Amino acid sequence: MALAVWIILTCAVAFSNITPSSQALGRSMMPFGLMRRELACEGYPIELRCPGSDVIMIETANYGRTDDKICDADPFQMENVQCYLPDAFKIMSQRCNNRTQCVVVAGSEVFPDPCPGTYKYLEIQYECVPYIFVCPGTLLQVQVPSSLHDTEHQSGAWCKDPLQAGDRLYVMPWIPYRTDVLYEYASWDDFKQNRATTTYKLPNRVDGTGFVVYDGAVFYNKERTRNIVKYDLRTRIKSGEAIVTNANYHDTSPYRWGGKSDIDLAVDENGLWVIYATESNNGRLVVSQVNPYTLRFEGTWETSFDKRMASNAFMACGVLYAVRSVYQDDDSEAGGDLIMYAYNTNRAHEETVNIPFPNPYQYISSVDYNPRDNQLYVWNNYYALRYPLEFGPPDPTVGPLTTTQVTTTPPARPFTSSVSPSTARPIAPTSRPIGPINKHPDLRPITATVPVTRRPPLPPQYPERYFCESKQDRGIQWPTTQRGETVDRPCPKGSLGIASFQCLADEVTWNSRGPDLSNCTSPWVNQVAQKIKSGENAANIAGELVNHTRGRIQAGDVISSVRLIEQLLDILDAQLQALRPGKKESAGRNYNKYQKREQTCRAFIQAVVQTVDNLLRLEALESWRDMNSSEQAHTATMLLDVLEKGAFLLANNMYGNRFSDRAPSVDLEVHVVNTEMDLQDLSFPENYVSDSTITLSASTIKQYSRNGQVKVVFILYKNLGSFLSTENATVKMESDGTNLERKSLAVNSHVIAASINKESSRVFLTQPVIFTLKHLKMKSYYTPNCSFWNYSERSMTGQWSSQGCKLLDANSTHTTCSCSHLTNFAVLMAHHEPDDRMHELMLFVITCVGIVISLVCLAICISTFCFLRGLQTDRNTIHKNLCINLFIAELLFLIGIDKIEYHIACPIFAGLLHFFFLAAFSWMCLEAVQLYLMLVEVFESEYSRKKYYYLCGYCLPALVVGISAAIDYRSYGTKKACWLRVDNHFIWSFIGPVSFVIMLNLIFLMITLHKMIRNSSALKPDSSRLDNIKSWALGAVALLFLLGLTWAFGLLFINEKTLIMAYLFTTFNAFQGMFIFIF
Repeated sequence: MALAVWIILTCAVAFSNITPSSQALGRSMMPFGLMRRELACEGYPIELRCPGSDVIMIETANYGRTDDKICDADPFQMENVQCYLPDAFKIMSQRCNNRTQCVVVAGSEVFPDPCPGTYKYLEIQYECVPYIFVCPGTLLQVQVPSSLHDTEHQSGAWCKDPLQAGDRLYVMPWIPYRTDVLYEYASWDDFKQNRATTTYKLPNRVDGTGFVVYDGAVFYNKERTRNIVKYDLRTRIKSGEAIVTNANYHDTSPYRWGGKSDIDLAVDENGLWVIYATESNNGRLVVSQVNPYTLRFEGTWETSFDKRMASNAFMACGVLYAVRSVYQDDDSEAGGDLIMYAYNTNRAHEETVNIPFPNPYQYISSVDYNPRDNQLYVWNNYYALRYPLEFGPPDPTVGPLTTTQVTTTPPARPFTSSVSPSTARPIAPTSRPIGPINKHPDLRPITATVPVTRRPPLPPQYPERYFCESKQDRGIQWPTTQRGETVDRPCPKGSLGIASFQCLADEVTWNSRGPDLSNCTSPWVNQVAQKIKSGENAANIAGELVNHTRGRIQAGDVISSVRLIEQLLDILDAQLQALRPGKKESAGRNYNKYQKREQTCRAFIQAVVQTVDNLLRLEALESWRDMNSSEQAHTATMLLDVLEKGAFLLANNMYGNRFSDRAPSVDLEVHVVNTEMDLQDLSFPENYVSDSTITLSASTIKQYSRNGQVKVVFILYKNLGSFLSTENATVKMESDGTNLERKSLAVNSHVIAASINKESSRVFLTQPVIFTLKHLKMKSYYTPNCSFWNYSERSMTGQWSSQGCKLLDANSTHTTCSCSHLTNFAVLMAHHEPDDRMHELMLFVITCVGIVISLVCLAICISTFCFLRGLQTDRNTIHKNLCINLFIAELLFLIGIDKIEYHIACPIFAGLLHFFFLAAFSWMCLEAVQLYLMLVEVFESEYSRKKYYYLCGYCLPALVVGISAAIDYRSYGTKKACWLRVDNHFIWSFIGPVSFVIMLNLIFLMITLHKMIRNSSALKPDSSRLDNIKSWALGAVALLFLLGLTWAFGLLFINEKTLIMAYLFTTFNAFQGMFIFIF
């Protein structure tokens, strides 16, 4: 029985541990990279330094003291470990950002004193990054040339590398069919005197003047092809080549001056671009953003402007500007030198502009913008010119190009807001790219973004007494905070970054979703990112990622893992280039390369599937909930996208016809179908029975045949749909007469994905795809909607839509749909949330009835023991104190268990409950000891043991409670009840002693019963007394069982307030009081 009681108590803890945790609200993820840390004690200098031309980017800064073991001093000067300077980040950023080295003395000359009398230190975390380009605004004017040099060639191009410091210039004169040399000059003076520092012989001849130099590599259009080539100037090796799909080339759609200028390359604050035209767009301008390290095309925009009408074009701040100029002997176009067209890729918006463009020599062959100095580098009829540009305010329809974090916090805030770089795709509408900061050749360029956390709207006036009181949540102590403000704190122990918590303006309470831990990452994230930067094998790193994500992970680890997988895809794609078969290599060597490519891809995708499974397992879902809803949707969308891309990368390098990998939370199948054979419908899953299926018809597969093959990818995701927000979903919600305010839309199925040839995020079909999905929940869900996740591949944001999808059949457990396109599907259903008021009333009444019955019985017992003098024995003293402790504990339980809104009273109630329940169990144990002593003593002792019983019955519980409070007094009181915290295992300060007391109690009672049964005649000649002891012992065993079972159900009731738990707790509690009264 005791074992059963102990198991139930333990289950209470385990069950409470799996209750959903708070969700979070907050901010986007910090960037990857090797974070450097420096520290200086007060009065000493701190030196930050970056190698080469890299510059400092401050990530976190604090001047104060948060640790009593750093920078030893007088103990009284080290006591305050809550010393923060909110402006430390701002001061350090102003002094050190965008500098290669920086020295600052940690002292009052630089920093205001946040806590006089405390010996402080300065702690900095920073990264070394390439120079960050801030978009200067909207182009207003092209000024007259500030530099002029007469060259030997009428046409050509010249530029600077925006990611390199110094004055080096790169020049490529254009000679028809003979352009294959790039000249490097150390300075402008060397260029004017024609003293080339280095001459580079390119591996191919060049078409046009559209070359650029970016991060130590030259990019150009290979002659007579639509290919762009990357040539590394440091190694003098061609490091990449990519096809500009469908681009016109070799004088098909050049600029007005000709010169084979069909494909033009450009750079700006956002990275590398290709400007060209296509036949499908009727020769109009098309611009694509290209990853400069992998040559992967990341976005393409078609315009309505005829490329042949432009003399040239350039990019600035993500805006394409088309220049139209007059050429020699072209009198009919006098006054026509201007920038006449602009296309904003940030908004997919085009407009006609009229910005004069000085054209003194009337033969412009190249125009290149440099984001480092905001100037145009122009080649005009033998002259190399440099035009300064004038920029105005940012476009008001887009919002500010650069802002600072708008989060206001109280003075005790430890870190100030920080610029948070992210991936090249904009993460949210409030973030805007402002420039590449990643120069490593094996990584996608990272663009600095400035997230804006907007303060919730406040009433016009409110009393200043409205504050959210300090509290501890998620292992972090949050200070008193004024309503409407967001406070930052370092992430929980064992993780890096900054967590934030918002005090809501209207309710004047902490956000119910809990703190935002999106920025909290484990140390291994930086380690893996560093390995990626160092160019290690992508499949091996993916295998390491599997091991890292198996254990406990933070919210930031989920975000980081998905982004790391995205980067690994780029790295793997680049590494596979080295395994391409060569025309001059033997058949055996090429066959080995084929096998190596497939093996590498298989190992990589298996590791990715396992990592995704780790991120979606039940234990990891708590970390997802620590993100805000927008970050959840963004990360989930990226996960959908990267896994699909990885699957198609395998399909492109797979020489079998099928690959499958099944894990508990994700299932993947890749098919390479030969369309020249008889085709059958293709279903997923293929090899096992599932409640979620999808079928592609044979005609659909035939429709997308390419060179006799079709590549098909199927994926099933579990536990992911709840993180793809249903906000703004375009689905139907039929009314059933219930209160609309209590309805919500929810994803009520797994997410199933199908894609063909990965031509876009949605593939449209002539014959619809059919899929069936099982409902995850049945009760209170209705109106199934066949939906798909409609997302942007550029921004990784989306919404659920039912466009093109039809409901074929539905019952209480399954829904069957058809859709006219392929993408990620799920079933959305309306959810009616039942009215909890009646439920709560029933729980309250049932609980109160049981406790009141028990209290009445206990009160009668106490009165009996106190006022009847003939009952003043040691055993009855034990019973009296047992009843008193149970009476006080149950009264406290009735009055104070739910008083969580009182931040001082609630922990006091929890501490008193802890003490009196332990005291009750202690007196139960003393009952067993007393019965044992009564049995073994031949004659009753003349001396009372009451003083020893009082000592054990009250001092030992007080000692346990005192030690527990000294270790962690903040764990008294939780969000759900005035009781002990469960998530940090503090509850074991109750369960541990109680388990020990129960076991000790049982031991004494079993020994007593054993002795009575074996030696009843020898121990006591008085059979009536022996019978009494036997009866009392059996009663004590029953009471022990009843007491333990009652409060095991009580613990479960505290953590899971259901009617079943209420009935069980009430029943046993009432019987407990009556049992003590009767026996």
